[in-house]
Amino acid sequence: MAGTEDDIVRVMDRGGVTLVRLGLDSILREAEVEALGRALAALAEVPGQRVVLSFLGVEQLTSRVLGQLIYARKCLEETGGELRLADIDPRLYEVFVIARLDRFFRIFEREDEAIASFHKEAEA
Repeated sequence: MAGTEDDIVRVMDRGGVTLVRLGLDSILREAEVEALGRALAALAEVPGQRVVLSFLGVEQLTSRVLGQLIYARKCLEETGGELRLADIDPRLYEVFVIARLDRFFRIFEREDEAIASFHKEAEA
C-alpha cells in the first residue's frame, strides 16, 4: 500500500542545499513515482536550487523513476539549479551504470558528501 506523499518524499534544508529523502524501500507504484516527480518539479521552480536526492534505504525502483530524475535534472538546470544523487544501494547503482546514468549524474556515496560538494564549490 502506498504511503502519503509526505511519507514518500521528505524535503529539508541543509544549509542552503535542499535534501530530498525517500521514505520507502521501494518506489514501484505509479503514485509513488508521481509524488517524487511532483516534489522535484516544485523544487525546479525555485531558481538556482541545489538539490541532493538521497536513496538511503531504497532497494527497488521502477525505470520510471530514472525518467523522473532525468527530467528533474533538466528542469533544475534550466533554472540555474543542480541535482546530485547519494546513498544509492550497490545493486541499484548497477542500473545507473548499465544505463550510463553514472556519467549523467554526480553521484556520491553519502548525502553529507553530496551536500559538502555544493558548499566547497560555493567557497571556490
